[in-house]
Amino acid sequence: MAHEVPTLPTATKTAVKTCRLLYYGPVGVGKRENLNVIHRTIPPEARLSVPVEDPERQIAFQFRRPGEEPWQVLVHAIDAGRERPRLPGTEARPPFDAIVFAVDSGAAHLDQSLAAFESLKLYLDSWGLDLMDVPVVMQYNRRGAPDALPVDRLESLLNPWGMLSFPADSARGEGVRETLKSILGLAINHLGSRPAQVQAAPVAPAPARAAAPSLQVEYGPPVPGAGIAPETAARSKAILNELSPPVVVPVRIPRRLVEGKGVLRVLLEVELTDDDSY
Repeated sequence: MAHEVPTLPTATKTAVKTCRLLYYGPVGVGKRENLNVIHRTIPPEARLSVPVEDPERQIAFQFRRPGEEPWQVLVHAIDAGRERPRLPGTEARPPFDAIVFAVDSGAAHLDQSLAAFESLKLYLDSWGLDLMDVPVVMQYNRRGAPDALPVDRLESLLNPWGMLSFPADSARGEGVRETLKSILGLAINHLGSRPAQVQAAPVAPAPARAAAPSLQVEYGPPVPGAGIAPETAARSKAILNELSPPVVVPVRIPRRLVEGKGVLRVLLEVELTDDDSY
């Protein structure tokens, strides 16, 4: 049965800009764990209530960067194969603004991860999108598994485009904040360049609960033991704090040029230009 984003209730609260994050991947890779960790660390006053049958699959909170208007962030999780592709005649805007593609790092789950990635591409295609049209962050979860593949191996198989990626162990809360921080920064940056896509959808504030530590999306120390490479952390910080979107340069190389030649050295020559027609 497909999991759909529910219709949000009307509230007296002033509507704010809305950003929708989709956590997508095979069953049992830690998507719900990500949402649970995020929800637990959000201050009660920032939490928003969303009526859903399964609260572990969708949460909402308000996020404000210094000097800017607040954003209403909706986060929902969908298992690969249970998404609802766009049907003819339905709304033109997809039910997400950015995607976290989560997989199990274990070698035994590699085929499942590859199949889910193909499902994601088909899902995007049903909305007339590809991986270059929407912000996507990779999360290599279950890094503590005995058969966890090296990150560079997962990168070569699942992320040849060089999208931002993070190792994680969501069961222990590791890598969850880094993943959220990056995808939220990318999504808001992406929506800021497309104002027509930013819609206001009010959500009722959730009842006050016991105090919880701040999520610290904008500031704060990394999760201990997350194992984030320095260069990855630097890219994440630059995207969120400097609002600088990544420059993606797709490169296609004929397979015949690399087969049987061992290590291949690729030189990329980049010329900066003032021509905005590209």
